[in-house]
Amino acid sequence: MRSWLAIAAFCSVLLVCTDTHGGLTMSNANAGEHASLQSYPDAVLTATDQSSGITVTVEPNGTSLAAKDGAGKQLWSLDVVKQVGKPHTGFPVIRYVEVTAPGTVSIVVGKSQSVEIDLKSGKAKLLGEN
Repeated sequence: MRSWLAIAAFCSVLLVCTDTHGGLTMSNANAGEHASLQSYPDAVLTATDQSSGITVTVEPNGTSLAAKDGAGKQLWSLDVVKQVGKPHTGFPVIRYVEVTAPGTVSIVVGKSQSVEIDLKSGKAKLLGEN
């Protein structure tokens, strides 16, 4: 009887942690950790454009990106998920940031949603999702 109760409790926890897409959501038990790292432990969360000295960093909520100049002054902040929408697959957090060309940052949200951001203006452009 005790083992059946343990199994029922475990199944209840899984049901509570299941999102609408059938994937598991992260609990708030590790609220001090970065949201992107909770979902994607190997996430790349910062990149620097060598030509301008601008560094972009994913903020702890996992959905926002902030840019600072070489002196550390904040240039802009953008909630990428709010701007371009949630990805169809994966967790709705930024998991990869890369400077792909001078003045351009490419990011991946969720499993494969591609977004391009202009470093100077902070404008986001949804490229698509595989």
